[in-house]
Amino acid sequence: MQAKQTDSRTRRVAVILGPGGSSRSLLDAVLPLLGKGRAMEMHGVFLEESELRHAVALPFVKELCRVTFDVREINSDQFEQVLALRLRTARKALSVLARRAGVTHSFENVRGSAVHLLTEISSQSDITIFEPVRSMALAMSPGAQQRRLSHRIVVAINDLEQGGRALLAASQLSDGEMHRVSVLLTPSAAADTEALSRLFSKLLPGHPGYVRTVPAYDVESLAGSARAENAAMLVLTATPEIMSPDFLRLLRQRIRCPICLVTPVKVAAS
Repeated sequence: MQAKQTDSRTRRVAVILGPGGSSRSLLDAVLPLLGKGRAMEMHGVFLEESELRHAVALPFVKELCRVTFDVREINSDQFEQVLALRLRTARKALSVLARRAGVTHSFENVRGSAVHLLTEISSQSDITIFEPVRSMALAMSPGAQQRRLSHRIVVAINDLEQGGRALLAASQLSDGEMHRVSVLLTPSAAADTEALSRLFSKLLPGHPGYVRTVPAYDVESLAGSARAENAAMLVLTATPEIMSPDFLRLLRQRIRCPICLVTPVKVAAS
């Protein structure tokens, strides 16, 4: 059973990709969100993070091979070669996904600060999906990244009125398989059990597999809960608090799985 749609307008989904080499696996995870028959358009952004480029230019940067544990120096030429390959791979993967989903798409290559880009892109999109910070070894390693075998979608809600679209996105990311969805509620959101029940009934095809309360809507609580749930994706409402530069920076550093930011729209739970 598919999740219930609350709005028929075309929604913009932005996916931020980078040199970590996981474009295909991330886009595969996004595919259920696009779903046949949904009014969606997709925008892919390949990020050349300025901090990473600066680090590669330093004379003492080295790479540790995860298989042999050999250490080798990283130079700018090697970085440029890997970057060009990852850019082509990301562009092709996005095009393939868009054709599979039957949605229009665009693609751009951007160089700069990841936090600044996230703020800008999310202000122009209904949904923005990105991955956490990649280590230098992962970004430069020629081998493919092995994603954990997890399919659990974790959505955190601090406010029931603002959290409706995040809840709906989590349901769609799970392809309507609600046993894969875990809902994390702050004490204030969990307190109104009747409103919560109405929200679930209005937006979801079934009851979430797991619902629990977390102590706070902060990075520590979210990171710990996402790890405990072995999350494949963490879905959050893009509130002003979440979108502050400091919070975004901590999210990228502390969360281990991809993150989905959903622009809030008030949804009545009645």
